[in-house]
Amino acid sequence: MIEEGVYARAYARALFGSAVQRGELDGVTQDVLALEKQWQGSPELRRFCQSHLPGSPLSHARNVDQIWGVTFTLSVKFLLRMLAQWDHLRLIPLITQHFQAFVDHAQGCSNVHAYFACAPQQDEIDQVRRLVSDAYGPTMKLTVQVDPTLIAGVRIFINDKRVDASLAGRITRMRYGLSKPMHLEEAAS
Repeated sequence: MIEEGVYARAYARALFGSAVQRGELDGVTQDVLALEKQWQGSPELRRFCQSHLPGSPLSHARNVDQIWGVTFTLSVKFLLRMLAQWDHLRLIPLITQHFQAFVDHAQGCSNVHAYFACAPQQDEIDQVRRLVSDAYGPTMKLTVQVDPTLIAGVRIFINDKRVDASLAGRITRMRYGLSKPMHLEEAAS
C-alpha cells in the first residue's frame, strides 16, 4: 500500500533524525538491523505485529516493553511503543528498509538494483559497477536480479533514479512517442 509506505518512511526519517541528533546513530542502526533479523527469524513476532492488538494504546505500549524489554536503545523502544499505540507494528520491515536507506545516503553509499533480461555474465555486472561508480562514487550496495519481461538489456535503479537500457523500455518509449500527435511544422523540418 502506498499509504503504509508513506507512514513507514516518515517513521524511519524521524528515527534517523532522532538518532543523529542524540549522537546514537551507530547504536540505533545496530538495533534496526537486529529488529529486522528478529522479524525475519520469528513467525510468532510477525503474527503478533501483523494482528490488530486488543485493548488500549497504553496496554499496547506495555506489550512492547514485555516483548523487547531493555534490548534496544531508547529511540528504538520509543518508536516501537509509538508503532504499537497506533497499531503500526506491521510496518517494521518497511521502516527498517527506509531507515537503512537514510543511513546509506548519509554515508554516501548508493543502493543499486540491476535487473537483467537474462542471467548476466560477470563482466556485465562489473560494467554496471563501473558506470555507477563513475557517476555516484565507489561505495554501493548492488543487487542483481533477472527479469525476463525486459526482453533484452538491463534496467538499473540507483537510489531513486531509473536508467532503462532494456528492449522493453525502448518499445515503451517508442509507443509513447508514436502516440503523441505530430504537428505539421515539426514533420516538415
